[in-house]
Amino acid sequence: MGFINNIYDFNDFKVHELKGYIQNTHIIDYNEELFLIDSGCINDVKRIEKYCNEILDRPVSDIKIMVLTHMHPDHAGGANKLRAQYNIPIAAFKEIDEWYKGLGGIIQHKIDCYLATSVAHKSNRKLEHILYSRKVKPDYLLVDNDKLPFFPEWQVLHVPGHTMHDLAIYNQKEKVVFIADLICEVKGRHCLPVPVLFPDKMADSFNRLTNIDAKTIFRSHGGILEAVNPKHIFNHMENLIYQPLNPMIEKAYRISKFPPAVRHNAK
Repeated sequence: MGFINNIYDFNDFKVHELKGYIQNTHIIDYNEELFLIDSGCINDVKRIEKYCNEILDRPVSDIKIMVLTHMHPDHAGGANKLRAQYNIPIAAFKEIDEWYKGLGGIIQHKIDCYLATSVAHKSNRKLEHILYSRKVKPDYLLVDNDKLPFFPEWQVLHVPGHTMHDLAIYNQKEKVVFIADLICEVKGRHCLPVPVLFPDKMADSFNRLTNIDAKTIFRSHGGILEAVNPKHIFNHMENLIYQPLNPMIEKAYRISKFPPAVRHNAK
């Protein structure tokens, strides 16, 4: 469980980027206080613990809050465990627990855990347990344009498309934005997350992000993007939304339509 991590210095804080099981997880470090963007998979809790204890030389309980960008296994999987063990409150979009609600949600939750395991296998990672609770019951319910609890310089942006509850976390002063899965990277190329279940909403989300003043973009799947033109890159991603799907991605879409929000949107 060696660390492949990066540390990025800004005027007001540092960003610790941890290589999780199948994604990047980020700790924002204000020296006196920390907060966590996404908990990673449930098996990433031990990686967060090890990093805090051995690299930061600080207890995990110094994390004042964790904000979840959405409910998928590699973003919310460790949230309940971290809260139970270290009393770290969870902040997330107000309807995040609707994603895996009901029978359709139960089915999709199992499928998504399987898909995450498949990604780990294809990445030659040792297979580990990643099953987690399909509800997080956030301590702080967030909506679009909210300020992050305890860290008001960070703005919450509701950017649905991948799910109905995706959030981006934006610091206007430092011109930094965390976009989770909105732009992924495969073999050095920018690509959309799989799946984009709400293409029109995703297009609106990209369109909105063209208007923010961001010079550094952190991603969950891929390296950071620096000194970029947000308008150019988000417009490019918007243009990818309606392109034909290859057979593998089309199959992933077919097995991602069980959440209630997807079925409701299809009516």
